[in-house]
Amino acid sequence: MDNNSSIKFFLSKPILLIFAIAILSLSSCGVAPSETEKVTTLASKNSSTPTNRSDKVMIFAGSGSNLYITKILAAEFAKSNPDIKIEVPASMGSTGGISAIIDGKITLALASRPLKESEKKFGLRVIPYAQTAIVIGVNQAVKDDNITFADLIDIYKGTKTRWSDGQEIIVLTREPSDSSILILKQKIPNFKQVYQESQTAQRWKTLFTDQEANETLEKTQFAIGLSDTGTIASEKRNIKALKINGIAPTSENVVTGKYPLTKVLTFVLPKEEISPEARAFIDFVRSEAGAKILEANGYFPVK
Repeated sequence: MDNNSSIKFFLSKPILLIFAIAILSLSSCGVAPSETEKVTTLASKNSSTPTNRSDKVMIFAGSGSNLYITKILAAEFAKSNPDIKIEVPASMGSTGGISAIIDGKITLALASRPLKESEKKFGLRVIPYAQTAIVIGVNQAVKDDNITFADLIDIYKGTKTRWSDGQEIIVLTREPSDSSILILKQKIPNFKQVYQESQTAQRWKTLFTDQEANETLEKTQFAIGLSDTGTIASEKRNIKALKINGIAPTSENVVTGKYPLTKVLTFVLPKEEISPEARAFIDFVRSEAGAKILEANGYFPVK
């Protein structure tokens, strides 16, 4: 077939013409990425998993109890250090943050519990910076203003089901590894056993982040749950803190140790020396200026 005949043949077969153009385009431009490659690229761009970053962009991640105040502190730090960028991802819990610092994925881990024995072997350094009162909180619709340890045990058992005005108690609890739950297990007699029984029976709604727990407690009429004074103040949460055994979570009661339930917020550092930028941030938080920010947001500075 001569050249003229070939051209006439392809023009008479539009489908073959399109196919031929496609082949020529691929040979000149290279093969387009597969769908798998496209998805992988998109996932890597949009992933929320922390990755190694330069010292000029620091990543602080971990417990939800630390997140909001860390963002406030970072914003104040940035006013005098505009070239240093700080990212604070969504809550991954103390355990998630500590795992990430061990793996070298983040700059500082945010923790609201002590290190576990299994974590201590990595030579991590812990710097406390704030204390907050753990709150037995209720929705504003609840008229009661006090709860005893015995009341809380009976509520978790399912034997106390009504508030003093007859309204049903809606229990919102946290997962077993939550830092507040760990403190309650330590401080309240028999709570550890009763809590475990309630989890096994799936008796109550379990929430897995501080943010979800506080939002749900705010919105659910006659609910009871866990929060802390720092979170309520800094995030302006509409949650009522009950007195515990007649003792309110005031600054005086917390500082003197009269209020029974508190936890300490810490930065967890790797064994290796941290960057000058990270050290500058820690020094700022533990300075007089940092202490004022903590106090203004319902936290108690720790040196």
